Amino acid sequence: MSSWIGIGIMSGSSLDGLDLCCAEFTGDYSTDIWSHRILKTTTIQYDPDWLERLRTADEMSGRDMAKLHVDYGRYLGRMVEAFIAENQLTPKYIASHGHTVFHQPENGFTFQLGDGETMTASLCVPLVTNFRNKDVALGGQGAPLVPVGESYLFSQYDMCLNLGGIANVSVNDIGFDISPCNMLLNYLASRHDHSLEFDKGGAIARRGRVVDELLHRLNDLPFYRQSPPKSLGKEWFERYIVPLLKSEESSTDLMRTAVEHITDQILNVITQQLACAKTGATKRSLLITGGGALNDFLMERLRAKIEEASIDVTITESDEETIQFKEALIFAFLGLRCLLGLPNISRTVTGASTDSVSGSIHLPPVNCPLAGNACQDYRFHFRAAKIPGYVPPLRRHAAGTRSREFYEK
Repeated sequence: MSSWIGIGIMSGSSLDGLDLCCAEFTGDYSTDIWSHRILKTTTIQYDPDWLERLRTADEMSGRDMAKLHVDYGRYLGRMVEAFIAENQLTPKYIASHGHTVFHQPENGFTFQLGDGETMTASLCVPLVTNFRNKDVALGGQGAPLVPVGESYLFSQYDMCLNLGGIANVSVNDIGFDISPCNMLLNYLASRHDHSLEFDKGGAIARRGRVVDELLHRLNDLPFYRQSPPKSLGKEWFERYIVPLLKSEESSTDLMRTAVEHITDQILNVITQQLACAKTGATKRSLLITGGGALNDFLMERLRAKIEEASIDVTITESDEETIQFKEALIFAFLGLRCLLGLPNISRTVTGASTDSVSGSIHLPPVNCPLAGNACQDYRFHFRAAKIPGYVPPLRRHAAGTRSREFYEK
C-alpha cells in the first residue's frame, strides 16, 4: 500500500467559488482499491471582476480569451500557493479542472480556462490539467468525470447524485448529466436580486407557486428523452432553458417552478436507474452531494417525491465537507491516476471508444526551492516503470539504446 497527498481544484459552472481540497489517497496497483482522507478544504469566492470575466468569457474575442486563459492560470497558481502556505500543507501534486467556457462534444471540442504552464510558475510540485479533451477526441462526451472517482472512493453506495451547477448521477457503472441545477437556480436568484449569488436554503423558491405551463415545457425538452451517455453545458442552458424563462411570471414563481423541474428530472432518473441496479439489497443507498444538497427546499421536494413514488431508497446524509468538496476531491484523485498511468476516464460513462489516461502534466520550474529533493521523489512515485508488470519502451539515443534499468534508477 502507498499513500499520496494531493490538492484538487474545481470551479463549477454555477460560479459559486473556487473549491480547493487537500486529501490523502491510499491504495495499491494490484487491486486498484483506494481510500481517501480529506485533510484541508477551502472555498475562495470570486470578486466581482472575476465573476464578470468568467461569466462573459464565451463572448470574448480570441485575443481576450487567450489573455484570460493565462490570467486565470496565474490566479489559480497564486490561490493554491497561498492555500499551501497558510495551512502548511505538503502535497506531492496538484490537479486542476479549470473553468469550463465551452462544452460542445457534438462539435468535437471542450475548453476549460486556466493555462497549466502559467499556473505551474507558482508551484513546486507537478500539476495535472486538461482532463476532458482526450475523451472528446476519442468520441466521448468528456463529461461527467466525477462518476469515475465515485466508483473508487464511494463504491459503498448504489447511486451517487451530485447537485452542482449541473446535476449528474453515477449508478450501474455508468454516469451522465441529468439537468441543470445550481446553474439554473443561481441564474434566477440573480435575476430576482442582483446582489444575490444564490437562493440560500431555497427561501425564495419556497414562497412561489408552480407555473404548470412552464414546467411542462421544461420537462418536455428533448435532452431528457435521450439515452446516456450524455452531458450538458452552459451553451445548452442558454439555448434551451433561458428563452423559456422570459415570461411575465414573478421571479419567486420561476424559482419554485425550477425546483419542481429539477426534482422531476432527478426522480425520473432515480426511478429508471435503481430499477436496474446490480444489487440484491432491499433498500438501495443514495449519496447526495454538491451545493444543491445544502438547499433545504430543493432537498425537501426531492425527499417528498421519492416518498410519494414509494421508491425504496435510503438517502445518506454526508458530512458538509464531502457535500461541498467532493468534486475537488475527485479531481485530485483523477490527477493522481494520471500521474500513475492508470485510467481515469471510463468509456461506459462518456461513450468514448476506449478508456483513457487523460490529463496534461506540467512540471515545476527547475529553480523551485524544492526541486533538488522533491523532483527525485516525483520521479520515484510517478514513474510508469514502477508499476508492476509494466515494461517501458526502449528509447533510442545517439549513444545507443538505454536499458529499462537506466530508467528505473
